[in-house]
Amino acid sequence: MTSKFKYLREDNNIYPLAVKAGDLIFISGQMAYESGVGIPDHLKLHEGMPHHGSLIEKQLKFIYSKLDSSLDEVDTSLKHILKINSFHMHGEDVDMALRERRNWFSKDNPPPSTLVFTPELPVQEARVSLDMINISKSAKMPIESVKLTKSPDIAQVKSIGWAVFSQVLKGAGFIFTRGTTAHNQDGPLKETLPNYPFPYDNNIVKYQLRYEIERMKDLLEDAGASLKHVVRAELHMTNMEDIAIVDELWKEYFPIDPPARVIIPVPLVVLPMRIESEFIAVDPDGPYKKEIVNCKNVPNSISPESVAVKAGPYLFLSGQLATDFENGLAPEATVNPNFPYHKNQARLEAQYIINKVSNICEAAGTSIENLVRRRVHFVDMVDIPVTEDLWVTRLGDKMPASTLFKTSGPLPIPSCSIQYDLTAFIK
Repeated sequence: MTSKFKYLREDNNIYPLAVKAGDLIFISGQMAYESGVGIPDHLKLHEGMPHHGSLIEKQLKFIYSKLDSSLDEVDTSLKHILKINSFHMHGEDVDMALRERRNWFSKDNPPPSTLVFTPELPVQEARVSLDMINISKSAKMPIESVKLTKSPDIAQVKSIGWAVFSQVLKGAGFIFTRGTTAHNQDGPLKETLPNYPFPYDNNIVKYQLRYEIERMKDLLEDAGASLKHVVRAELHMTNMEDIAIVDELWKEYFPIDPPARVIIPVPLVVLPMRIESEFIAVDPDGPYKKEIVNCKNVPNSISPESVAVKAGPYLFLSGQLATDFENGLAPEATVNPNFPYHKNQARLEAQYIINKVSNICEAAGTSIENLVRRRVHFVDMVDIPVTEDLWVTRLGDKMPASTLFKTSGPLPIPSCSIQYDLTAFIK
């Protein structure tokens, strides 16, 4: 495995299209726009003909065509996706978006998928942003499908006609699961539906999350792993007030060495759902071991999650907020209420997080300059220009693959306005 980065860059874009680090390639959030133009005219419908053509189909073809012609430069392709995350603006786009994948992705091993909604993207009229984790064509441990013995089919097999994504894939020393909700081949479980006659038999969030973890436990076991091998968890939630219940159950399933975890407030595609979860685990047959990073000068979370987890040359950080877990918003990131117009709140938060991330990376034996993937969750997108320039100043031409979008409500610490979801490489 090479220890060097390779950046795939675009003209006039501060973010690389992709970053290759070792056998993994991290792809920035892809939207169908041209620099200085926005959404080009040829991706729009003819005036007066709103029912002739599909905007999402046009935008996805644009995105996939660009990637198809570019990714070979970083030794990967659309047939080598290990995980795809889709952030959609419009519910009516979902069916077409899933069907379009068959024209571009591997039919034998379509990537595990998570598809959620976002209220706003950085580009006007963009309908979707896609980010991906790919595997190198020359990886020593190539993509490997997993024979399922326990998990039911996904509901999309009935609703669309084929499995539009794999439930789990192995590759490059890791195991990637799909985004999982409390549904089976027939759709949402009856206990999750609003007309279920016994709505108070269960706490609905606890019921949904337990089902999800049990299903992913089955997927991991079929892949030769277990929950103890999970290094990163991503939870999409519709209500942050559910975190207390989530944490209670999390301690049950991850009593020691919990994975890094990020919680993102977004609307979910399956309407009765309050939570969706996905895992990345180390492959026990691969070269990497899970290692918890202890950071003496970084406050520990009050939730059952590790600050960061190492897996070979990769470092997965929990969601980064400007909190010291004592005051909500850390004092260093708080505007003096007597001088509210002399400091920018979001800018203070971003600087606090940059400093904290730098300390975490150093404790793990790497540097903030070695970040390879970065997602930014904004409560208000107006904060983009006053925060992103701090990252550009700090990282320069080493900006990681980045995806930016708006959340549907408050973050896990409600006084915070930005959250960062980060992965780094250890050279």
